[in-house]
Amino acid sequence: MKLIPKPFRGNLSEADIAGLREFVEIVKAGGITAAQARLGKGKSAISLSLSRLEGRLAMRLCERGRSGFSLTEQGQMVHSAAVQLLADIGRFNDFVGAAIHKLEDTVTLLADDSFLFEFTEPLTRAIARIGDRYPDLGLNVRMTSPDHIYASVLEGTGDLGFTTLNRLNDALDITPVCMERMGIFCGKDHPLFNCDDAELTPETFRQYGFVAPEVTQEELYSEFVRGLKIKARAPTILSRMLLVLSSRYLGIVPLTFAQHWVDKGDIRELRVDGSRTDNICHLVHRKARPLGLGGTIFRSILIEELSNKT
Repeated sequence: MKLIPKPFRGNLSEADIAGLREFVEIVKAGGITAAQARLGKGKSAISLSLSRLEGRLAMRLCERGRSGFSLTEQGQMVHSAAVQLLADIGRFNDFVGAAIHKLEDTVTLLADDSFLFEFTEPLTRAIARIGDRYPDLGLNVRMTSPDHIYASVLEGTGDLGFTTLNRLNDALDITPVCMERMGIFCGKDHPLFNCDDAELTPETFRQYGFVAPEVTQEELYSEFVRGLKIKARAPTILSRMLLVLSSRYLGIVPLTFAQHWVDKGDIRELRVDGSRTDNICHLVHRKARPLGLGGTIFRSILIEELSNKT
């Protein structure tokens, strides 16, 4: 008489968790044979462990054989749940460490390069707070382009992104935290540098080449930008400013970022109705790669400091 396996009741043992860890590694490797080096076990031992896990859960997790390795529908569901569970266990271990004020972790933050000028004080306060509270926490901070921030967070090389770019993606958690004011600028040798703002119109701008803006969030401003003559592209604010400083292009840049060169007399803002816009700045992280305790604490401190920006 064939025994019917008992349904899984949800009470995980240490052996179950170990089996799930191996299962995740097998999937990551792409099969049992490929997982041998990763797990440090032979093919037969891995197969036996996987069969035990399937028996424990009363379901077939994957197809393996001459046709190759592939997850069943139930296996896909278990794999997603296992990845989340193991991440939660890792965060629990972090919290236990934090209970004695010792946090050993590394957090990578990527931010728009203009934010060094716009959000210097809240960013440095946040870094100082996390450094004082958890001196063992490692911080990697990189200033880069919005596109690179999203790519890095999605592929897992960055934990947190801080950017004005809002690229909706079901894989990401996107939280608005503050605003950045933008305006149109020209260099000191540009034909419009000495023009009175009263003489300027949107049609005036359309006669000159612009550096393409990377981000325009407001609908009316996006319509305004679509009428401009785009003659150059620059992925970062610093590279865009270089083109503006050449006096051969107009460019849309953050007001605070531009102030350094305005004070030197190298550039000026050109004002007409509708020439300024606000961009919302967001903190971004990947849902499938939950933040560890270090990242979670750093994110909370960043939100608090940015909300108190002076």
